Amino acid sequence: MTTTATEDLRLIEAGFPCHQVGAETQRERGASSALPPLYYLHVWWARRPLTPSRAAILGATLPADADPDEFLRSLGIAKPVVHIPGGGQWVLVNDTMLKRVAWDAGERTGTLEVDRTVQNHFAKEVERREECRRVLSELRQSVPSLAGDEVIAHWLRQSEPFGTTTLRDGQILQVEKVIADPAAVQDRIALAKSDVVKNAHGGVLNIDKEDLYGYDRAFTSSPIPTDKPLVVLDPTAGGGSIPFEALRLGHHVIANELNPVATVIQYATLDFPRRFGMSLVDDIRRFGEELVEHVSERMAPVTPFCDLPPDQIAELKQHLHKHPELVDDFAGPEHDQTGLIYCRQVGCPHCGGQAPLLNSFWLSKEDGDKWAVRLNIRSKSQVDIEPYRVKGSLTKQQVAELDAGTVTDGRGTCPHCRQVIDGDEIKAQGRGESTHGKMIDRLFCIVAVRFQPKLKKNGQVDRYASGERAGEIKTHKVRFFRAPTKRDFDAIALAEKTLAERWDYFERHDLIPTEQIPAGHKTGDEGGAGSGTDKPLKLGTEKWYQMFTPRQLLGHLTLMDALREIKPRIIAELGEDRGRAVVTYLQFVIDKGVDYNSRQTRWEYTRGIVKGTFGRHDYSFKWTFGEMVFSGPGTGPAWCLSQVLDAYSGMAELMRHTPEEPQLTIVNGSGAQIQTLLDGSVDLVVNDPPYYNNVMYSELADYFYVWMKRSLRDLYPRIFDAYLTDKQSEAVANPHRDGSAESAKQQYERLMREMYAECHRVTKDDGRMVLMFTHKSQAGWETLTQALIDSGWSINATYPVESESGHSMHIMENASAESSIFIVCRKRETVGGEPGLWKAFGGQGVQQRIVDEVKAGLGEFEALRLRPVDTMVASYGRALRVLSEKWPVLDGDEPVSPIRALNEASRVVAQHHIHKLTQGRLKVEDLTPEAAMAVTLYGICGLQPIRYDEVLNIARSLGIAIESRTAGYDATEKSIGYATEAAGRRASRSDDIVGYHAPLVRNGSNLRLALPEERNARRMASPQHEWDVLQGMILKYREGDVPVARAYLNEHADGEQTKILDLLRVWMNEADNEDLRKEGETMLFGLGR
Repeated sequence: MTTTATEDLRLIEAGFPCHQVGAETQRERGASSALPPLYYLHVWWARRPLTPSRAAILGATLPADADPDEFLRSLGIAKPVVHIPGGGQWVLVNDTMLKRVAWDAGERTGTLEVDRTVQNHFAKEVERREECRRVLSELRQSVPSLAGDEVIAHWLRQSEPFGTTTLRDGQILQVEKVIADPAAVQDRIALAKSDVVKNAHGGVLNIDKEDLYGYDRAFTSSPIPTDKPLVVLDPTAGGGSIPFEALRLGHHVIANELNPVATVIQYATLDFPRRFGMSLVDDIRRFGEELVEHVSERMAPVTPFCDLPPDQIAELKQHLHKHPELVDDFAGPEHDQTGLIYCRQVGCPHCGGQAPLLNSFWLSKEDGDKWAVRLNIRSKSQVDIEPYRVKGSLTKQQVAELDAGTVTDGRGTCPHCRQVIDGDEIKAQGRGESTHGKMIDRLFCIVAVRFQPKLKKNGQVDRYASGERAGEIKTHKVRFFRAPTKRDFDAIALAEKTLAERWDYFERHDLIPTEQIPAGHKTGDEGGAGSGTDKPLKLGTEKWYQMFTPRQLLGHLTLMDALREIKPRIIAELGEDRGRAVVTYLQFVIDKGVDYNSRQTRWEYTRGIVKGTFGRHDYSFKWTFGEMVFSGPGTGPAWCLSQVLDAYSGMAELMRHTPEEPQLTIVNGSGAQIQTLLDGSVDLVVNDPPYYNNVMYSELADYFYVWMKRSLRDLYPRIFDAYLTDKQSEAVANPHRDGSAESAKQQYERLMREMYAECHRVTKDDGRMVLMFTHKSQAGWETLTQALIDSGWSINATYPVESESGHSMHIMENASAESSIFIVCRKRETVGGEPGLWKAFGGQGVQQRIVDEVKAGLGEFEALRLRPVDTMVASYGRALRVLSEKWPVLDGDEPVSPIRALNEASRVVAQHHIHKLTQGRLKVEDLTPEAAMAVTLYGICGLQPIRYDEVLNIARSLGIAIESRTAGYDATEKSIGYATEAAGRRASRSDDIVGYHAPLVRNGSNLRLALPEERNARRMASPQHEWDVLQGMILKYREGDVPVARAYLNEHADGEQTKILDLLRVWMNEADNEDLRKEGETMLFGLGR
């Protein structure tokens, strides 16, 4: 038996506004153009957002009785409002108004003096609110289901008229930053985009800025540093988000990381911006521009800018038909190239013809500028690829044909003979092992830019009217797509020749990444038939430098050589520390180019841009890829430099108020052995654990490691000594490394247990550990919680952030549920004794204690206004706290796993939620046993599959047996039946011998609830309990609308119509499918009359 202290609770243990943290986290992730600067400094996978990082640290250091509003304010979730005399708050979002506020010290309160400008803005706000009320009221009237909608009600309350409609000149108004409500804003946005609103309103409902967040993204706010710094450890610091926020809060930070690439990213994220601030920007820019200019000169001979093609000359003449004299001035060579698009091409094994493998014929789907390619057969064996502008509207069939391309699911289609080229043949040609040919990279399109004059509405040329450029013609860029010319192919040949001539030079200076790509989970075993086309080794890419075309490789090596040459000068001029920082950022410029300029990139035709190598967390094979130019007006390296400069400037700005006193220690090594730390020396561990089997960090990081080590190994001693990154010590579930999925699970659990045992060693007795766990699988949950408890931790609380669902509670095994969860732990003090008992006399067993704790927690969670899914996750913490305090726990001779405790919590919460949804009318215990089990499972996992052993645990808790039932049976017994899934069961409703009699369906080790249309017609005609009646009623509604459904309900409900309608309400509310929700809503409206 074990015990844990319960005094000295922290805010994150007692309950904090996780729904607001989650909403702001989603907002932080939402727009790629507004991400924190850490994100675009350098690739690191699954980087943690800053908002929950700060929230975890603050929540674990503030006492339980801390003011939640002050907590949110410290996160930056506060908006400026003017208190209007007579009542009402005017949210200030206009820069003109915000600049007029005279803020007090600390910028929490201030004043606004009224003048004509203020009066005008206030009058517009009065009108805006009136229009908002009109639109929302019309929505309520036109859509009955919205009449009681709480989101609209809340919106209307915030749009109520002010206490006055006029402000006096010279009047002094009070301004205050009040706590904002991002969760409500997200609900508002979801409502505005919902189908029901779009149908009623004629499109997405516009939301004014005043009705949105009302403040900049929270991470941009500077927290007030603590005057009592603690020691904060992140044992797997990765991209550095958690240490970054710990430093901003004024704490001493230890950032430990096994991977060398991540370690260098941490120096560039945590150390250099804090030490050198904005003063380093000019140094990075100066030497960076030298690199960019050097490579541009060297690569100019292999970067031709060709004459405009005939179609562009024709468009230019049409544009200037009133000014033909200007055509020659703008008909010169293209100005720039923004991308060169390649596809893979193989030889057809059936007819020998060229077979370009295009995953789509689209080049750009952008509105007003759509482009595609068509294949023109030139001979029996050759095919031309012709870009063309897509004009007019397309039929669905035409769109489908453009979407199709020539390759699907790894199989190609020959454009000559129309025969299928199977995946094995494509891979064999990729490896050069086929007698039918060898796969090549074919340049098939150039994305180019030209200029043309801007025209006024009357067709006359627009010119600058004043200034230095007075009289000059105004111009604008025109992007176009063209086929490659002989000059383009000659340039490729010259690049290959130049690379071959300079190969020995580059190799002599150890600049070429000639390391072998190791076999692995994300890279693919060498050779092997039928292994999938998404692994580079399967397609003949054996060394890292082969990830690039010859011209891409030549450009990258030219940059590496230039950095090698100027590195001594940088360090001599700037000093060792500052010079090391500049060289690191210049290597990041090269790394960004390596990311966006490889054979692993992707041409994103929906936006018309090149996507980086790691758009996904893998080395998936790309049928088409993009190349960026190294020379010209808008080069790839120039863009990469601008990205690094912007990222550094942004980080330095965020660090501007960070105190210098807190110590920063960056350690490169295993989190299982942090030898530099003494026992009990850490106050708080905050960690984003490795994502089980989702990201193989070391396999991915090798891509950058082989470039980094050539420039940085002398600047970071011992970090880059290895041939490649350490795969064996990495705490991930890697089936390739460990031999099987089960072995990978065991190895992951062992490595995690060792790491958290080390965290236990270095943490003070009254310290805390907070894990920020993003889960998708039950296996990940089970492995992590088991490792925590086994390594001496008690799990005290779990709270969700960034949950996606506003309706259902379904969390386990739901691939769409991207919830991140805070798991809060304390050190467990072992006091000896016997294992805890799952069941014991007098209700003293662990099972009953879990039930009691969860029920007590449900009352406390009401005050937090949690969504159903958040309530479910928060209840997991209560269950795990009981389990870990009594660890180990036995049910007879059988060990009780953490998952079983979670199942028990799920059952309690699901039944509570059902009771609440029906306003106390429907209690699960009042239902027939089979119906009770069905609705409980529906509340826990909806229609998603759930493991058989989990269902067994829940059934045990209800005292219900699970039995195989393949035909008619008596469903009044205390059991629930299941049938084995078979394709033939989904037959026509007219055949009463098909369909499932039982409400559960088994497929392998998983069970799921059968859909209404999968149930047996005879069983539905003679329903045996409430769940049957519900599903039969739904089927009747689909057959003949509300009247037929009502007749069925009245026939079979036995006077319990209200109970069945309550079940329908649960069915609707918990549906993961929008169509099912709409259907249930319509049925309730019709049947409830």
